[in-house]
Amino acid sequence: MTVAKSRQKGLSTLGWLVAILVGGFMIMLTFKVAPIYLDDYAVAKVLTSLDTKPGVEEAGVPQVREWLNKGLLTNRIKLAKGESKVLRDKGKSVAIEINYERRLHLMYNIDLILTFEHKWNAKSQ
Repeated sequence: MTVAKSRQKGLSTLGWLVAILVGGFMIMLTFKVAPIYLDDYAVAKVLTSLDTKPGVEEAGVPQVREWLNKGLLTNRIKLAKGESKVLRDKGKSVAIEINYERRLHLMYNIDLILTFEHKWNAKSQ
C-alpha cells in the first residue's frame, strides 16, 4: 500500500491574492489610524506633565488652561473649543476634562470614528 503525495505545495494564486489584499488593507489601516493614536498619546502626556508643574494645586483655571494650551501647541495638537474643559472640582482643585472624536475616511463611503476621553485632577504634592 502506497500513500499518494499531495500535489499542492503552497498557496494557490487566489490564496496569495487574498493574503496580499488582507495584508495591504491592514497596512493601510495602520498608516491611517496610527497618527491619531499618537496624538492621543501626546494629549495624555500633556495632562500627566501638569502634575509636575509647581503650584498646580493653587493655580487658577486660567493658569491651568494656559499650561494645557502650551503643551498642546508644542505637540501640534488642535482641539476645538468645546473639546476641553478646565474647571474647579467642587471648589477645591482644578480639573480638566477632554472629550473629542476624530473621523477618518477609509475608502468609498466607509468612515471610521475614534472617540477619546481624558480626565485630570490636580494631585497634592
